[in-house]
Amino acid sequence: MKKRFGLWAWTSCILLVCLLASLYYNFKGLPYKKAQDQSYSAMLVQSFGTGLNNALTETDMVIESLRDRASDASVMQHLGILSANLKTVETAFISLDPAFEVHGASTYLMYNVMTDYYNFVQQDIGLEINNHALDKDEGRNKIIRSMEMMREDLAELHRQFPEDEVAMWKPSRVEAEWQETVRNIILRKDQLDLYERLKIKYGFDANDNAS
Repeated sequence: MKKRFGLWAWTSCILLVCLLASLYYNFKGLPYKKAQDQSYSAMLVQSFGTGLNNALTETDMVIESLRDRASDASVMQHLGILSANLKTVETAFISLDPAFEVHGASTYLMYNVMTDYYNFVQQDIGLEINNHALDKDEGRNKIIRSMEMMREDLAELHRQFPEDEVAMWKPSRVEAEWQETVRNIILRKDQLDLYERLKIKYGFDANDNAS
């Protein structure tokens, strides 16, 4: 009888612990998980919606200033604002990485690509302007074309990841579709050294089996 009572007592304790854990999860865990999910969705919208949209707007401003034959200082000012927007998207993708890791995914390619565009604007384009490329129509037109190609890339990324849909995607899907979209962009273009650098950096091969 004593042994049966001891077994019952242990069983009761286990059930009580399970009940308390369930109550804690429902009153604490679920709201916390809901807050995490909302934060995850908000960061995705911030990145793919607001972030990329702002980057597109500022790219248009750079191109417009170049076409209007604005001064070097004015063009550089617009480039600075564009750079800040690209850095904002990069930072948002880095902040998303822990949430992706929980699901076995990563934002590595996402934030690195934004870093590459940031460096392209800051170094490649900035260096050409500092070397007086805007003094001649040929140099100015070359920079315009470079910025137009980058804008095409950003527009495709913005189009392929609608903010009202991407927040519902699993991290693994976001990662896979980003990789496929970026791969297609890089392999489709060869007019800039940027794309050759990215092809080598990320190991994209036009002859591989990826579609």
